[in-house]
Amino acid sequence: MAKKKNKVIINVPFWIRLARIPLSFYWRVILGYKQKSKYKIKKGESAVVLSNHQTDLDGLFLHCNSNKFLYVVATDNIFNKKNAKFLKAIGAFPKRKGLTDLASTKEMVRILSHGGNILLFPEGNRSYAEFQFFISGGLAGLIRKFKSTIVLHNIHGGFGVNPRFGGQRRKGPFCGEVKRVLTYEDYKDMSDEEITKIIQDELKVYDYQNGFEYKSDKRAEYLERMFFVCPKCGSVSSLVSQGNIIKCRHCDLEVEYTTHLGLESKDPTFKYKRLVDWYDFERKWVKDYIVKENKVIFSDDNVTLFKAIPFEEKIELATGRMILNDKSLSVGNVSFKVKDIEIASPVSGRNLVLTIDGIAYQIKGDERFNALKYVFMFNRLDTIMKDKKTDNYYPIEGELNL
Repeated sequence: MAKKKNKVIINVPFWIRLARIPLSFYWRVILGYKQKSKYKIKKGESAVVLSNHQTDLDGLFLHCNSNKFLYVVATDNIFNKKNAKFLKAIGAFPKRKGLTDLASTKEMVRILSHGGNILLFPEGNRSYAEFQFFISGGLAGLIRKFKSTIVLHNIHGGFGVNPRFGGQRRKGPFCGEVKRVLTYEDYKDMSDEEITKIIQDELKVYDYQNGFEYKSDKRAEYLERMFFVCPKCGSVSSLVSQGNIIKCRHCDLEVEYTTHLGLESKDPTFKYKRLVDWYDFERKWVKDYIVKENKVIFSDDNVTLFKAIPFEEKIELATGRMILNDKSLSVGNVSFKVKDIEIASPVSGRNLVLTIDGIAYQIKGDERFNALKYVFMFNRLDTIMKDKKTDNYYPIEGELNL
């Protein structure tokens, strides 16, 4: 007997409308978030809401400010045995990170064809350094097929208030707004490339350019979750943050992360003004890295490895030192072949999620663990993810979409 499909929800359930009351107080009063403008989805209209992605709560903000129920496309690694039912109840459904997922695409098709509405973050990742991740052109074809309205939404200030690398909330402007709405009549004669270009352009948000202030006495705290190479002396894993400063333990470089989301240093050799400039320097460093046989590339202590299959409990496999060389990645007494790595992505600051031989794993480090450097290097080494270009943190060919 064929499995019965769940009914597509169109209107917001009563229990969610009730839950919005305390949630609204939380995001407005505690977080300082304001929704400056909204789009009211009409009866009989099917909409795809597309937004940039700055904080872990972006989905909540948009979900609770919509007049219709939104199905949220979410990465599958947040679904576990404890929270899967709740996530499904609020409309979230999983997509495999870094891959074209046929099951999630079919679910989108089903929802849209039955008049439902979808919320999607096309970049698939929270911003690290205020640049735009790759946005696939395949989305335009899906929307066109079902003649859906495209609602393009911007979140501003989330990177300043709650940066991906940070551990403490900052105070400053934080809001959402509808940037543009395209009906089927607006885009039916456009090419997929034209639609994709509009999506890319309208979702670009660079808070550094706005001149707003984001105040905290720990602005630079945990920047070493993103930065791992000193641009002055070239040493690796020598950076440490404290308060508003990140400095190198190997040389005398000190850099302040300012209230305006920029970088300042009294050292004349330091030329970077934006986080993305330093980030791009690290991309080049990895791209130019000379790989030597059996030589340790990166290592970290106090790391725990889990088997983390979505919808199941995580299983701890090993704890100890993590070591990467040209052939293997090991944690404690468990080792994997580098060539078998299919997907790798940083998650929630200090976690690294991997798919190897079709099995999902999670690696959790200490509070200053840099997962990003491993993702960069997996795209430099001979891995499946490099060959298939499934990851977009470090595009081997082409530059960041700045």
